[in-house]
Amino acid sequence: MWWQERLQMCRKPSTLHLVNRLKYSNLLGLDVNLKNGSLKEGTLNWEMLQFKSKFPREVLLCRVGDFYEAIGIDACILVEYAGLNPFGGLRPESIPKAGCPVVNLRQTLDDLTRNGYSVCIVEEVQGPTQARSRKSRFISGHAHPGSPYVFGLVGIDHDLDFPEPMPVIGVSRSAKGYCIISILETMKTYSLEDGLTEDALVTKLRTSRYHHLFLHTSLRQNTSGTSRWGEYGEGGLLWGECIARHFEWFEGDPVIELLLKVKELYGLENEVTFRNVTVSYENRPRPLHLGTATQIGAIPTEGIPCLLKVLLPSNCSGLPILYVRDLLLNPPAYEIASTIQAICKLMSKVTCSIPEFTC
Repeated sequence: MWWQERLQMCRKPSTLHLVNRLKYSNLLGLDVNLKNGSLKEGTLNWEMLQFKSKFPREVLLCRVGDFYEAIGIDACILVEYAGLNPFGGLRPESIPKAGCPVVNLRQTLDDLTRNGYSVCIVEEVQGPTQARSRKSRFISGHAHPGSPYVFGLVGIDHDLDFPEPMPVIGVSRSAKGYCIISILETMKTYSLEDGLTEDALVTKLRTSRYHHLFLHTSLRQNTSGTSRWGEYGEGGLLWGECIARHFEWFEGDPVIELLLKVKELYGLENEVTFRNVTVSYENRPRPLHLGTATQIGAIPTEGIPCLLKVLLPSNCSGLPILYVRDLLLNPPAYEIASTIQAICKLMSKVTCSIPEFTC
């Protein structure tokens, strides 16, 4: 069902043609009656199914000679988001199959992780094999939206713009106001901000990238006693923001249940612990309201120039603009802000070369 929901978002005609050939009786989505659809023990398809069962919510790329191949559901995702053509065209008698040459793996990972998908990479053991025997395979790495670079793939001659880790976000409501919980699987940390206004919450959602969005059932109930959130009572602005996004409902204790969802998503053991890195709002300014953020162009708004582009030099782009925008939308405590100012002044006077550090 999880994959079916995502495939319903596909729009390319070639992808839709492939989706029609899927059967959801197995995790790969293979129709065993089609050509090359056998799942008999010992076949490559069967081997890929074993890997897929360990990480059911990741796209599986399997090394076969000079290509990384995907079949069934995973092939459809590759065609839709990585701009790849299906192997063998759109012949209706064969299972969906797609892939990329080994040299293009990094580009394919970038395309998939940018669209919110995690990838499991399966390598084949290099070297001679006995005649008529299948090559051994092993999982060599995972690429997630929060950490899309797999060991061995980052060339030393590439100046890569490493992305910020992408969290899983949960939104709930209490007597204090709205609460947003952010969990970073890569860092094994979580933080929560409570007592937010609806404006501030929508500003945060509109300006942050995240892997998955979960909405707590407390949002369905409002002060007028109705449970059809979005039609009556409060929360119309938030509902308007969420209705265009993919989200899942969850219930129970927001923090505990969201951590369980993250462990399920990433295939983590229950014993894995996450550290609370919540920063209190004491001695800290509140985030900008939605109206203010749009009026200064901190949130891109049609017809309104971005104040940051006026403040910074014209040749400035990328990370500095994002950094200053983040300081405005998520202001740090006054003490930390003063320290950041002092560091910037100090760095501007540095005349010696600064050592190179890995990202």
